[in-house]
Amino acid sequence: MTEPAHFRRFTLWFALGFAALSLVPFIFGLINTPAGARYTGFQLNADDHMVYAAWMRQAMEGQFLFDNRFAVDPQPGLTFHAYFLVLGWIAKVFGIGWAATLSKAVFTGLFTILLGRLIERLSKDAFTAKLCLAISTIGAGIGFLVWHDFGQVLVRPSTLWLSKVAQGRLPIDTWQPEAFVMPSALTNSLFMVSLCLIVGVFLCVLGSRSSWRPVLPGVLCTAALMNIHSYDVLLVGLVLVGTLVGLVGAGAASKDWVIRCLVIALGAVPAAVWFVIVLRNDEVFQARAATPTYSPMFVQVLLGCLPILIAALIWLGLSNRRLALAVGAGLLLLAAIPGARDGAYWLSAPMWLGLFVLALLACYALGRTVREQEDQAPKCLLFAWFVIGLIAPYFPALFQRKLLMGIAIPIGVLAGLGLAVLLMRGERSKRNLATIMVITLLSATPMRWLMREQMLARDNVSSTTVHPVYLSSDSQSIVDRLNEIDGRKVVLALPGIRQEAQTPDAFLTPYLPDLNPFLSGFAGCYTVAGHWSETPNYLARRDEATKFFLRNTTEVERTQLLARYKIDYVVAPVPDAFPALGDLADLRGIGEPLAGGSQFVLLKVRPK
Repeated sequence: MTEPAHFRRFTLWFALGFAALSLVPFIFGLINTPAGARYTGFQLNADDHMVYAAWMRQAMEGQFLFDNRFAVDPQPGLTFHAYFLVLGWIAKVFGIGWAATLSKAVFTGLFTILLGRLIERLSKDAFTAKLCLAISTIGAGIGFLVWHDFGQVLVRPSTLWLSKVAQGRLPIDTWQPEAFVMPSALTNSLFMVSLCLIVGVFLCVLGSRSSWRPVLPGVLCTAALMNIHSYDVLLVGLVLVGTLVGLVGAGAASKDWVIRCLVIALGAVPAAVWFVIVLRNDEVFQARAATPTYSPMFVQVLLGCLPILIAALIWLGLSNRRLALAVGAGLLLLAAIPGARDGAYWLSAPMWLGLFVLALLACYALGRTVREQEDQAPKCLLFAWFVIGLIAPYFPALFQRKLLMGIAIPIGVLAGLGLAVLLMRGERSKRNLATIMVITLLSATPMRWLMREQMLARDNVSSTTVHPVYLSSDSQSIVDRLNEIDGRKVVLALPGIRQEAQTPDAFLTPYLPDLNPFLSGFAGCYTVAGHWSETPNYLARRDEATKFFLRNTTEVERTQLLARYKIDYVVAPVPDAFPALGDLADLRGIGEPLAGGSQFVLLKVRPK
């Protein structure tokens, strides 16, 4: 068997194993469901998954265009999301949790195969290719040394040794799944399908250097990516600019190839036009789009990728020592600069543009370095993804953090190239042992992600700290009863109250679980305070919702709130079930009880 054929066989088995691994959190949660409870299907960021579930549920009802079930404001209902539309159709057969989990496994396997095809363009040596595939999918940073189960701040006493260097923050490999492959595969199907599309676009771009055949698949991938995860299109565009500059340096940028790439880019136009139409006509979407999501400090990114970054720089140093020193020094300099103050961008537009120009100069220098090599195009692309991918998240625009998508992939592939050169210098037996040790070290943080998924299920607390992993019998009966009611349903529920343990970075089952996201996701209800970014003026509406359930709130104030948001149903907590909340009002008399039990009661409060 030839080495390329051998690697493809390895890739297939690796993909099947990786897809199976992605199922583990769901299966663990399912088989450990407490008696009388129902597994929600999600441990990490449960509220975000309920946003997806709300779209899927609308698709299950036969809708083609979606609205935001986490907002009670008037909406035109113009959102089109192809992925969750199809996933909703699948959910009609398998249910929301199973549909999301099975699709995550499918796209995890597909991504692995696509990445394998990209790596084949870099190396025909089976050992090198295997190492690149393994490191890029399971590699991460030093997060395992300072691991936290919750949040982004260093709070455990045993980890404060890193606090000064990291400015009190955790490396991104402990909390930002979309930047890494294995955490994404364990937690979010949307991330995996997006990574498939990103790599698919890159493969089509590389293939179009010699033919028009990959252009149509590239157009379709770009169109789908713009529709389902639009931030990634900006990242892909920036990387392709860097790739072009690199190929100019290598003397390999043809006019025909540039034209084909531009045609591939046109695939984003229809979805982009629709995005603008929705943005102009949907005030709720405008509010959502205006929600700031700032990137982490650069030192957090550096530490979150540190081991594979060092290995990638080793590869670069073997080819161009000066360029490696310049890139390494630049990364250290950026890491030493203090992070932005809260509510501000780290870099202004001119500063970011200057940094981007420097990254393009690095891409050009890399192109000059690989000028005589056969694999110049994939190397230019991966290097551009590496250097530009690290600065793209500081582009001064909203939701900039999303531009870290898959940053471990190019770094991991280049790290594999560098480590392969070092490891192949030894005897075969020693090489194999050293390879196992390297992979074990680099995969230490992703394995903590797997352990965290099991811990969250065991303790019945999502990473949000206020959402449960399992719905109690009360909650189930309320969701089921609301599902039986057709038409628009506006529901008011008390926002959740977390329960801290006695040790830092530890939370127990929420004292009062926040049911709002589940009412929107599983029952299709419109909730007043359902999600931190999907609900307009979330903090103010959270305060309003909380006040409604307090003892000192007057009946006039409650009546006004019910009328303002045209609330149909209230999920009222039973005060006796939450004795620590002594200021809770007993609201069971304000409407007709429809479902619930000893913890919560669903009340119909607005006559038809």
